[in-house]
Amino acid sequence: MPMVQVSQNHTAVFSLDNKAPVELFMDFPCPAPLREFYLPDIGELQKVPEVDKTDKFLAGLRASIQDIHRTVQDERLKQRLLNKNRERGKNAINFSERNYVL
Repeated sequence: MPMVQVSQNHTAVFSLDNKAPVELFMDFPCPAPLREFYLPDIGELQKVPEVDKTDKFLAGLRASIQDIHRTVQDERLKQRLLNKNRERGKNAINFSERNYVL
């Protein structure tokens, strides 16, 4: 029973403006719901990094994923334009001056 009470007191509630009861009524900071997690490879409990570090990491990860997505879109557009030109009979020339052509 105490574990259920702790869970309820530390969980953000919509009716309390997405704040936990412990934040509003006791003026304590709401701890992360998951402070530690078990890594089976190491066989130990690992602490979860603080929210500030996690937010910075996630922002960097989002930016990286957006860069990858943008690169893929650019390549896809380039390939689409090449395919359209091939359909119209235009061949892409992939040699320049001073290249040997047989």
